[in-house]
Amino acid sequence: MNWLQNIADFLLEAIKNEIAAVVVGVFFAQGIQKLYDYFRYGRWKIILYQEGREIVQREISTSKAKEIIKEEAELSVFLKGVISPYVHLTCDILKKGRELGLLKEDKKGRCFIVDLDKNPPKKNGMDTQSVL
Repeated sequence: MNWLQNIADFLLEAIKNEIAAVVVGVFFAQGIQKLYDYFRYGRWKIILYQEGREIVQREISTSKAKEIIKEEAELSVFLKGVISPYVHLTCDILKKGRELGLLKEDKKGRCFIVDLDKNPPKKNGMDTQSVL
């Protein structure tokens, strides 16, 4: 019966070592993934200008930057959320906004620059919020 005890001890020791290896591997992989994400998507910021002066400068979290860089629709929602306390946008910020200079994206400097002075005026005095 001693051989049965040896087999049970061996199996328990092997299972314990495998579990420890998996746990260490998962934590190591998560650390590497976070580091990779930080270097690829981290350190982004958004800067708002109005009347020629900077009114807001905010850091964008690594996870949010990853989300908005991968999906342009998310970028639009994010920018509107940051801009909305200061001005009502009267154009599509991604398409028309880039054409007008309202939105500039500096990939090397990792920042989105929004010049609120380049937001076009409302057309025909119509309130765009009341239009469906």
